[in-house]
Amino acid sequence: MAARRSRRILRLRVSIVGIEPEIWRTVDVDDSVSLAQLHIVLQVAFNWFGSHLHRFSEDDPWARSNGIPRIGRQPRAWVDAWPLAEVEIEGEEDEADTTIGEAMQHDGPLWYVYDSGDNWLHRIDLIDRDGARPGEPLAQLISGERRAPFEDSGGITGYQEVAEILADPSHTDHRSTKAWVATAIGPWATDDLEEADLDGARGEIAALFTQEGVDLSGLADAATGVTVDSPIAQFASDLPVPLRSNLRRHLRRSELLTPERLRDEDVADAVRPYAWLIDHIGVEGLTLTKAGWMPPAVVLEGMTTLGWRDDWIGEANREDLTYPMRELRASAERLRLIRKVKGRLELVSRTRPAIGRPAVLAEQIARMLLRQRMTEGQRAASTIFAIGVADASITTRRDAERQVIDLLNELGYVDSQGRELDQRWFTSLTEPVLDVLDALGLWRAAGRRRDVPATAAVRAIARFALR
Repeated sequence: MAARRSRRILRLRVSIVGIEPEIWRTVDVDDSVSLAQLHIVLQVAFNWFGSHLHRFSEDDPWARSNGIPRIGRQPRAWVDAWPLAEVEIEGEEDEADTTIGEAMQHDGPLWYVYDSGDNWLHRIDLIDRDGARPGEPLAQLISGERRAPFEDSGGITGYQEVAEILADPSHTDHRSTKAWVATAIGPWATDDLEEADLDGARGEIAALFTQEGVDLSGLADAATGVTVDSPIAQFASDLPVPLRSNLRRHLRRSELLTPERLRDEDVADAVRPYAWLIDHIGVEGLTLTKAGWMPPAVVLEGMTTLGWRDDWIGEANREDLTYPMRELRASAERLRLIRKVKGRLELVSRTRPAIGRPAVLAEQIARMLLRQRMTEGQRAASTIFAIGVADASITTRRDAERQVIDLLNELGYVDSQGRELDQRWFTSLTEPVLDVLDALGLWRAAGRRRDVPATAAVRAIARFALR
């Protein structure tokens, strides 16, 4: 019987050639890891988007030939199987068929090129070989400095020009360059050249080689109350790695997940419509008309008490024709604050303690805001919407339409004809959350509809909902 091979760990130092200050990472990888897997590790470690071709080789592709014939073995090169299937190039092998141990058998260095247009050349040096400790992962990020260049920034020269403009607010192209960078790096990202997000990359690399027990979002934390089932963690888990990394850093920078206690005096005005509704239903319940609607006197009282009557044309006493009251009730049912039982509206048992206690009611609304029954597209749109309200990047409805639809398109959502979404989709995709936030006073001033920023109470409820 052949002896079982001992695992060996290679410590690699990877640096992007030609940029100062240096951008580098140190990673430990099992020598059984394929070059195809190493490519993914490097993409995560440097927070590249993986949208371009790449190539590994034993020789420096930037070295100039001096005309002297090569003596010795031919240097090897490895690429993804897809371009090999398209055009087979002599001397290039499938990276999935070679391990990093085999590629480093002569101690390197190796060269890794990402994006043949911008030509980001990474030098991979072997620092050490050592036996693997029990339980040591197949790959892990040890250290590093500075973020990778922005995708499609034009190679070293273009990147350096962008960096100089970003550092000079007085530059005539500063504003347009920042706008371009924002598009290149995606939502929630920062253009800070020093921010490498090593902690996030470590979590992502761990997830690459672990089947169970890993929080793919990297957000579950007992200190913040975020669990793997929290709406924000579920949303983040479905994002591409670079966007997930951006979101994770954004949430921590902006402290959106920092636990906060909602207070009666802060949220009482916002939750007033729902407080009015559960007060009128009460512990005894509210008998509906034969048609299943709230009694006209109750509808009129609600419209008047809540200040909605002045904006309404008509009698404002029929629930089926008075959409503010109809939507208030429908959203309360979706939030599971109330339910319809045998011709009556009743409070759900957990709602009863919220009578007369605005903060308790606000927490219940927030807890269910992103847990309502929704389609996959609605859930993604509503979570994006809630993040924008919570971090104040959404101040007007136009902001909301642009931010939500742009990101859904980036994530690959399309309409039934396979076309990109336009801003007309905003209402239907965010309706479950939009109806609730509307009742809480979003884009209202003095009770009237206005395109104004969300109140502090609405933002606080949106932050609470993410957890």
